[in-house]
Amino acid sequence: MSANPEIEGIVTLPVLEERIEPVPQAPVASAEPARTRGGSRAWIAPAAIAVIGIVASGALGYLLYTTTQQRDGLHTRLVASQAQLTAAQQDAATKKVTADYVAMYVADQGKVETDYQTVVLCSDFNTCRTGAQQLLADLQQFQADRKAGNVPSNLLSTDSSVGDALSAAIAGQQEFIVGLDNNDETKAKEGGAKADAAMLSLDKAMASLGTQLK
Repeated sequence: MSANPEIEGIVTLPVLEERIEPVPQAPVASAEPARTRGGSRAWIAPAAIAVIGIVASGALGYLLYTTTQQRDGLHTRLVASQAQLTAAQQDAATKKVTADYVAMYVADQGKVETDYQTVVLCSDFNTCRTGAQQLLADLQQFQADRKAGNVPSNLLSTDSSVGDALSAAIAGQQEFIVGLDNNDETKAKEGGAKADAAMLSLDKAMASLGTQLK
């Protein structure tokens, strides 16, 4: 008990300890590189992008090279095809010129040969005179068609020989007709002989033409 009764009734209050909270410390940066999701290191992503870029660049380069090669190959084939087409067209054009030329010769020579046979075999004045005139007209038409036609370059020499024979035949036939009209037997015979020789030359030239066309 206390010696002082006044103090004796005072209750002793418990002492509360002050709890001091520690001051939060700033996190210390780790020397280990940060990790990304899945545990991959952060440097992997840009590196992968770089690799993809390299691969893509190589693929595009190869694609460009391949496309260029294909384009150049196609161009080469097109040029070759065009050349072949042009050659075929030129060949076709040449064949058409030759075909047209031969068709003209066959038609005109056929008429001339028929007329000539009529004159050779005639037995009276009227038949001989009519046949001679028809032969002259067909010889002149043959010559006109030949001059107007497109002569193939490889047949120029033969065509010239045909032209010479036709000219001679026309001259001989004209003389033959004059002899008939004037009752000049000598002139008619001379003209007839010239026409006969010219027709023989024409036949030889046509035979040579046929040989060249084989």
